[in-house]
Amino acid sequence: MRLTKFQVRKFRNIIDSGEVLVDELVTCLVGMNESGKTTVLSALHRLNPVGDDTFEVQRDYPRWLLSKDRREGTIGDTTPIEATFALEGDDLRAIEEILGAGVYDAGGGLKLSRKYESTTTMWTVPRDTRRAVENFLGRVDVRKKTLERFKNVKDLDGIEAVCVELESETTDAQAERTAEEIALIRSELGRVPGETTWDVLVGILKSRVPRFFYFADYSQLDGRIDIDALATTDDEVGSSADQTARALLRLASTTPKALAGNDYEDRKAELEAVGHELTRQVFEYWKQNENLRVQFDIDRQIEQVNSNMHTVVKTFLDIRVEDTRHSYTNNFAQRSSGFRWFFSFLAAFTEFESRKQPVVVLLDEPGLTLHARAQGDFLRFINERLATAVQVLYTTHSPFMVETDKIGRVRIVEDGGPTTGATVTQEALAVGEGSIFPLQAALGYDVAQHLFIGSMNLLVEGPSDFVFLDAMSRVLADQGRQCLDERWRVIPTGGASNIPAFVALMGQNLDVTVLIDSGTEGADRLEKAVAAARLQRERIIQVNEITNRRHSDIEDMFEVDEYLKLFNKAFGTSYVESDLGHGDRIVKRLTGVHGAYDHYKPADVMLRHPELRDQIGDETLARFEGLTTRINATIG
Repeated sequence: MRLTKFQVRKFRNIIDSGEVLVDELVTCLVGMNESGKTTVLSALHRLNPVGDDTFEVQRDYPRWLLSKDRREGTIGDTTPIEATFALEGDDLRAIEEILGAGVYDAGGGLKLSRKYESTTTMWTVPRDTRRAVENFLGRVDVRKKTLERFKNVKDLDGIEAVCVELESETTDAQAERTAEEIALIRSELGRVPGETTWDVLVGILKSRVPRFFYFADYSQLDGRIDIDALATTDDEVGSSADQTARALLRLASTTPKALAGNDYEDRKAELEAVGHELTRQVFEYWKQNENLRVQFDIDRQIEQVNSNMHTVVKTFLDIRVEDTRHSYTNNFAQRSSGFRWFFSFLAAFTEFESRKQPVVVLLDEPGLTLHARAQGDFLRFINERLATAVQVLYTTHSPFMVETDKIGRVRIVEDGGPTTGATVTQEALAVGEGSIFPLQAALGYDVAQHLFIGSMNLLVEGPSDFVFLDAMSRVLADQGRQCLDERWRVIPTGGASNIPAFVALMGQNLDVTVLIDSGTEGADRLEKAVAAARLQRERIIQVNEITNRRHSDIEDMFEVDEYLKLFNKAFGTSYVESDLGHGDRIVKRLTGVHGAYDHYKPADVMLRHPELRDQIGDETLARFEGLTTRINATIG
């Protein structure tokens, strides 16, 4: 079972978060400090927490609404958290084993919610109760006329009443057979774990609902660990340094007993094996200094425990880190805070890889002590190890914790003040500059990386050019047709007038091809770049080369009705081609009837609605195939 969406209402600085869609693997919540990111995770955690964590009116209800809502008596009806879950194959099979097929309505989604003045979780389970009755009776060997008596039974709890009626109505000739049938029905009914279909479904699914682990901070490893303390059973992940140490040893497939053995050679061999294994696993992800090696050692100390000179021997595990560049070792506790945080996190959270119960991990501002590149290493661990075992939601305001190639995972949290409270949205265009800054910075950093890392750079005017080109190239690739060579780094420059400056910056050192709308100022200025030998003329591609019109934009690669479908969905309009004026350029024709508009919005519709790509006609695909062929031909 996995979380698909949730909504927070009247909790701290949130009045109504809006519906928050959750990615199947990882969801990133970005926003300014005090925007409400932590509040969102805190509310979600309380739905089905590990440990005791409830909603308290005095602590959690929005203060500026508390007195008014208390007078009106509406607090008890407030639902601060509601979440929807999608059942997976194992869940559905567990239901079908007891209730049969078709009882659970998978299209509706399982909904769980909690109220302020109740400790009970409310379940909304989409179900066909009559189908449950039919499936139940289908398992019992009874006559057709007996089955007819149950045709008006709506749920399992109505079966017994019909059995009672049958008992009172039987004639002498039918009494024995009917009694046998009633006994069979009651025997089968006794094996059903619940009175109603709802009871049975909740009983089956209750243990399958993911538990929520919330981590704002967790205990990091100590450099010196008492082995005896590791022998005890501890609570939850990250709850203590000892628990993290135990997880570390499990990661290395060893035990405290094996490390503390009396035989020196055996103990030394075990310690070295553990050190090698942890070095391999940790430094697969920690790339900031790959010259480090983890070492373990055992230290025994004799301690006097009373005045009678009674002594005990205590065994300690020392974690040391060797820097092979400088032939230097020191205790783990003396390493940088970022390294200790990363090392401890990896140790603690690999615990989830072996857990059978479904889990959603909520990470509040993880990796604050990490360098920007180390945050990238951390995200790689999340994607490759943690998210393959559990769903992950994390908050951040760091641009280096936003993956630009997975921008669909990002949700933006913004506090709109007392009137609207904090809200969560996927729409970058609907929030303020401060809230969207991490995305802007992440995209800017990504562009900078493309500028200086990519050996083959394709400059385009804006993000809409990038989106359309990338989306259509993927469609072509799916059909086995000519698409953009994967070596291209496509770089939006922010407008045609900026392209010459980009060429001047890059052209002498890197391979640059330019895709530009025809008839623009930028196209004219590129001639100067050719004259200055900064750019080869054949590497300037104008869109009208493909459309065979006098002037064309990237939008003119589409049929008019195809682009209007994107435009109308983006702006809520219903234009048809006959509404537009004459001309080559669809952008100018639309501007004439609609006014100036954001060219990215129709591209964003294509980005967020991949099903629309399947509706693109073959003539458009042929044009884009011709364009990608022309672009690829410029590779030196």
